[in-house]
This record gives sequence, C-alpha cells and structure tokens, in this order.
Amino acid sequence: MKSGLKIDIGCGNNKRKGFIGIDYVASSCVDYVLDLSHEPLPFEDRSVCHVYSSHFLEHIPAPNHIFQEIGRVCCDGAKIEIYTPYAFSNEAFLYGHVAYLTEEIWIHFCYSNRDVHIGILKGRWILKNINYVISEETHNEIEKAGFSIEFAIKYFKSVILEFKVDIEYWIDLATPATLGTRTYSYSRTGKRFALGNIADARLHTAMSNNLLDKFYRFKRKLSTIV
Repeated sequence: MKSGLKIDIGCGNNKRKGFIGIDYVASSCVDYVLDLSHEPLPFEDRSVCHVYSSHFLEHIPAPNHIFQEIGRVCCDGAKIEIYTPYAFSNEAFLYGHVAYLTEEIWIHFCYSNRDVHIGILKGRWILKNINYVISEETHNEIEKAGFSIEFAIKYFKSVILEFKVDIEYWIDLATPATLGTRTYSYSRTGKRFALGNIADARLHTAMSNNLLDKFYRFKRKLSTIV
C-alpha cells in the first residue's frame, strides 16, 4: 500500500478504523464536517492513498464535485473502495436516496467512456473488481427454483443487497483500461465466489432456451399462486 492519508467519505457514526472521517453531520466519528456536494476535501493534492466510502453516493444527486476531489487528492496507485445499495434492491429506494447505482456507472467511468469523464475523474480510475453482496438464503432460493446466480443477478430484482467496487487511481492518462473481475459474497467480509467477466455480462443479451423455459414456468407458477 502506498503511504499517505486514508479517508472515509460519508462515514456517519461508523468510521472505518484508521481512517479520517468526513461527513455533513457532526458526530464523534467525524473529523471534518463538510458539505461534500460543493466543499473541497481539506487535503493536499496527491496526499491520499486510500479512499473508502459506504452508502454515501446514493445521497448525492450529482456527485461530480466529490469525484473531482477524489481525483485531486489521490496519489498514484491509490485504492478506492465504494459500497452503495444496488439500484434493483428495495434498500435503494429508502427515503433520502436520490441516486440509483449499478455497475454500469463504473464501467462507463473506468472503461467504455473513460475519456469523456476525464474532467470529473482527474486521471484514470482502473476497475479491479465488482463484488455483489447477496444473502445466502436468497442464493439458496434462486438455486432451488432452478436458476443460476449469474442469471438472477442479471434479470431479477431484489437479489443484490449492495455492491462494492475496487478501483485504483493513476495519474497517467496512458494507463490501459481493464474491466476487472466480478464476484459475489454472502457478506462484506465473506468468501468471494467468481462470476463471469464483465464483458460477458454486458454484451450477452440472448437467454438460453433452457433458462427461458424455466423463467416462464416460474412466472406461470407464480400466477397460479396469486
């Protein structure tokens, strides 16, 4: 790990140990009280080696400013970890949430449209991994119904509770883009299970006939219950 500051953006009352806490509302965990929609981070350029944020971005309608500030303060090789609710989960629609996020925003920022977003990101954000947190009970129900977890993640609602992106920051604009890996786990700290790569998940649009048959049988079964 690079030497430098470690910051927890939107820490609330659960600041990560060893990190500097930043939030809009004062508390015992908050080291700097800031309105992150427009106020600058109180750190020198290239002074931060690790940015962590958990369930913060969904409260910001237009996070351009905070992305610019992250890009300004990060040193080369800095680690960026961001958790948010998944857009197709019930928690995503809690009162106070104004942004509904999926992996697509990070794919655009880090890979497919990264040149468009240089002004916001202030460098290259290299996507290393996307991890979906899914309850073990949900996973078991999906498999019992005859679907793969890959299929359920792609097509069903309320499968993913939250998701995390692991990103590296690099100043050099020639740094090559990568799509990284995809995994899922039953908790934030639990074992990670591999999923298909991001390109396959995005570009593959045709369902197999077998899965289609299972899907429609499942729908018919539900309609008879209701």
